[in-house]
Amino acid sequence: MKKLIYVLIAIIITGTVINRVIQISNENAREVFNIARIADIDGVPVETMIAKVRKGVLREPVAVTNNKIFVSKSRVHKFKSGQKLSNGGHIISVSKNIDMDTGLFVIKTSGASGNQFIELEYNGVFVPLSSISNSSIMVSENEIAAIKQITVIAADAEHAVVKGLVEGDIIILTRVEPASKVKSANKR
Repeated sequence: MKKLIYVLIAIIITGTVINRVIQISNENAREVFNIARIADIDGVPVETMIAKVRKGVLREPVAVTNNKIFVSKSRVHKFKSGQKLSNGGHIISVSKNIDMDTGLFVIKTSGASGNQFIELEYNGVFVPLSSISNSSIMVSENEIAAIKQITVIAADAEHAVVKGLVEGDIIILTRVEPASKVKSANKR
């Protein structure tokens, strides 16, 4: 009788161990969502856009007071006679001489006073300003993130016209580490 009890206990223990091994095996076979593993296999999902050379507009903020705009030497080259103001007015003339009272260049305008924008036309590759870091931009080369050096030609509060990209480059708009495997979530 003792032997029968020992055999039954051994069978129960063996059955329990085998059952647990099968459960663990089934658990390990399941596909569990793990963002790090998915990123390693498929790539980090990133928002992208394709570089295209196009004609576009950047908006330069100006303050018009009594049909005059006062600008510094670093900005005066952006303005030309005939450019339109956001309120419907336009630039009449751009002074080549510094105003002695303000130390700034004077631009004469038509239209109402107030804070406005002058739309400046450029031809080039337009990118969101947020995608630029230390005169470089992240691009996808064979689904691997790579740093590409660029030169900013002009910028406003949201966009920049850059040199250094070629038409068709895939620009990564999401922050990722260089050499990361990437997967485009969308292409703009």
